[in-house]
Amino acid sequence: MARPAQIPYLFPAGARLGIDNVMLHARARRHDVSAYAGPLSIKTVLAGEVAWIVAGRELVVDQSSVLIINAGEPYSMHIDAPKPVETCCAFFAPGFVERTALDMTSPLDRALETPDRAAPALPYLTALHGDRERSLARLVQALRPSGLEEDFLVLAADLLHYYDQIRQEAARLPSVRESTRRELFRRVLIGRDYLHAHACGAVSLAEAANAACLSPFHFHRGFTKAFQQTPHGYLTGLRLERARRMLESGTTALHACLETGFSSPAAFSRLFRTHFGVLPSEARRGFARSGKNGVADSVKLEP
Repeated sequence: MARPAQIPYLFPAGARLGIDNVMLHARARRHDVSAYAGPLSIKTVLAGEVAWIVAGRELVVDQSSVLIINAGEPYSMHIDAPKPVETCCAFFAPGFVERTALDMTSPLDRALETPDRAAPALPYLTALHGDRERSLARLVQALRPSGLEEDFLVLAADLLHYYDQIRQEAARLPSVRESTRRELFRRVLIGRDYLHAHACGAVSLAEAANAACLSPFHFHRGFTKAFQQTPHGYLTGLRLERARRMLESGTTALHACLETGFSSPAAFSRLFRTHFGVLPSEARRGFARSGKNGVADSVKLEP
């Protein structure tokens, strides 16, 4: 029997995108969005992977990453996949997160005296962020069953805690001038986006540095300072996470090894065991014992 069409969740009832807080969740094989400049949003993926195009860069989101796009930042996406891709995205009302940031960082007496004071800017948010523990993705996806308005306050507060981590990463960069540090971090983030987009292919330090408009030396040093691991170590972690998801969905160890850019099955096996504590074959046996099936088909997908 064919599965009935599912309508994406829209919370609260009657909410309008770009005016209210909205949660959208759906699956589809094909979908297109072109140059959409919407509100501040968090993009997460539950199945498959999706490439959003922001400022000419391809930002590939999977289950171990989240994409945050600031208000007014145009983006596009194109999905044409053999299996349904599932996404879950939170769209904030204009100024909602910024006002929450202002309240979180202001004394109560000041908030009572000047409720209309200016909210702070939030640089660095528009980027693809690693989320291997799925801490932020789970918060977004937890809104699906309820979608209560106050839940967006909780999500905004958690996003701001996440933003504090981003600011700490930026603060680790070596620079005397704040403006230089900000520009360097912006470029390092672009280089990190490049690693995500090319995680399963051949990618060199020079290529990632070139995408960031930095020399290999300055990119490597800035990346390592900010994220406390080398670009190579970060890329290896991305590949291992993708390999684990493939194994847990029933892919063979050899196929997962080759599809995620590892050329040596023996080296892949050693790295996988070091990273996760089990061999690739054991991760796949866990899938066999679970008796999981593939995801069902569905219809429409959100912006």
